[in-house]
Amino acid sequence: MIWEKADEEDNRVKKSSEWISLESYKDELEERSGVYIFANDDLDVKYVGKAGAGRMVVENKDKQQEEEVAKFFFEVYDAIRRKKNTGATQVKALYTNSSDMALQYEGILIKKYDPPNNNVDLLKS
Repeated sequence: MIWEKADEEDNRVKKSSEWISLESYKDELEERSGVYIFANDDLDVKYVGKAGAGRMVVENKDKQQEEEVAKFFFEVYDAIRRKKNTGATQVKALYTNSSDMALQYEGILIKKYDPPNNNVDLLKS
């Protein structure tokens, strides 16, 4: 199903990012809670995930590694590692004020869009 911009205007969403290439998301996502969406170039939603407070992107606090690895990307990186980005070329973040709001909105968006990469885990059960 194609992404609807109106979903960025939900009252749980406090701020949203632009669509960001999966190759450059590391420099553009913020360290806060929210929902992230993987989609292809036509904005066909492939996966919806959530990030708890401070887990979308987290700054690396280890000064020794600061030059090598500027940031460690928890939730989005982990989803890519688990191949949840299959068929996607970009990501969008919808930032919320709490982990609970992110969890709630993730469920609503999954139910609405029925993304194919969210259903992979259900098939394995």
